[in-house]
Amino acid sequence: MDKKVNPLHTKYGTAQSWYTTNVTTRESLEGEWRDCSQLTLPYVFPVEDQDESAVLPSPYNSVGASGVNTLASKLLLALIPPTGVFFRLLPDKKVVEDVDPKEMKRLDGELAQVEKDVVEYINQKAMRVPIYEAIKLVVITGNAMLYKVPNGSFKVFSPYQYVVQRDYVGNVLTSCIKEKMDKKALPTKVLEQLKTAEGDIPTTEKSTEAETVDVYTMIVREDMNSYKVWQEINGLIIEGTEKKYTEEKLPYIILRWSTVNNENYGRGLVSQYLGDLRSLEGLTQTIVEGAGVAAMHLFGLRPGSTLKVEDLNNAGNGEFVLGDLEREISTLQVNKGADLQVPMNLIAQLEQRLAKAFMLMGGQIRDSERTTATEVRATAAELEATLGGVFSVLAAEFQAPMIRLILQELEPDVLKFTVPSVTTGISAISRERDFTNLNTMLQSIAQLGPDVIAQYLDIPAYLTQVATSLGMDANQIVKSPERIQQEQQAQQQAMMAEQQQQVEGQMAIDNNKQQGEV
Repeated sequence: MDKKVNPLHTKYGTAQSWYTTNVTTRESLEGEWRDCSQLTLPYVFPVEDQDESAVLPSPYNSVGASGVNTLASKLLLALIPPTGVFFRLLPDKKVVEDVDPKEMKRLDGELAQVEKDVVEYINQKAMRVPIYEAIKLVVITGNAMLYKVPNGSFKVFSPYQYVVQRDYVGNVLTSCIKEKMDKKALPTKVLEQLKTAEGDIPTTEKSTEAETVDVYTMIVREDMNSYKVWQEINGLIIEGTEKKYTEEKLPYIILRWSTVNNENYGRGLVSQYLGDLRSLEGLTQTIVEGAGVAAMHLFGLRPGSTLKVEDLNNAGNGEFVLGDLEREISTLQVNKGADLQVPMNLIAQLEQRLAKAFMLMGGQIRDSERTTATEVRATAAELEATLGGVFSVLAAEFQAPMIRLILQELEPDVLKFTVPSVTTGISAISRERDFTNLNTMLQSIAQLGPDVIAQYLDIPAYLTQVATSLGMDANQIVKSPERIQQEQQAQQQAMMAEQQQQVEGQMAIDNNKQQGEV
């Protein structure tokens, strides 16, 4: 590798120096992220370079862990449903405005097949596994990064592995990833380049069993729609890693739970309820330790008693001991049960608030023998609607980029005249509300009688709205007025033909009778 100064270093500096300069901003937030992780899933955000044998903290309650796992699972099902297509490929109106209707119908069929191919590709590459881990990171820390491996799945980067710099409205300007790689895992060409430039590869570990190097990946925005990406080791740019991407083709997706103007990192859901989680942890610890003390069995012997402790300890069940046991022996009684009711009541309130925040339905549905299915559905709809803002952020920063990256590998030409439109998340919530409103309206009209429905309700329009609210193509299900008219005309013609045949048959019978009489 040539030792001359690379133009990228002249313009941006080395990746290591940029990372070191900007890591202080991230480190100021790591304490809160680690607290959030320790109260929910401690393994998600451990201390950097933590040894595998290190013992992770164990929370006294499982509400945080259950909440994060449940919410992450629901988000995964909402963002990437296991069944059906969760997006539509809509042709650009300007491109297809002069296309023949028959060709347009054929194009719609081909685009529908592409949509199914994308879903099948996601299933084949098992993309839900890394995406699920990324969602848990986003819920806890508010940040995560995904890298789309060419012709493969995603690779997840935890927030302690990268730094990012955004503009005031949240657009990524620069980001740098720091990875530790084993020296033996480096490609032969990279080893040769580094050996030519340095003589040998300096390592970050002195152990000969696992010699590692720090690999930095720089992502720099050059203009409104292009990024420059390259990798470095020890300040040396690895040949063949310099690449330029448009914003649509950039394989790095930097996720946030919530967007905050003029901040480089997002804020997680757990940090918003960190106070409740800390209170619940402290109170649970108090209850557990208090219950342990209350459950202890300690006996006291009156000073000067003629009884011997050894005799009492060695006495078996049902044996005799000489002495007045009732007067000489006392039992320790804590009598703190009433005092423990105060933290128990507060724990119940905290668990209810956290259950609502993390969409734990068990903590939200009214515990009653008369709890109806309508109450359950209403509670679920309310909880789903509370995440509408999160769906909007994830749809814009995760779903749409992921679909574009997959299409770039499968059918890149499709993106020249179509725009992927996400049909899950906030759109699904809106459609569910529409479906509920349509059913409510129909039930209200039905009370007035079938004649009113026939007179005032536009049945084709109603069916079209129902299909749309369910995310289905109404054109393939609901008959158009033209088709209905054609079928009615064909039915009338068939009836007329049948009547004509009956008339002709009757005339033939009459003629035969007349000839017979003659």
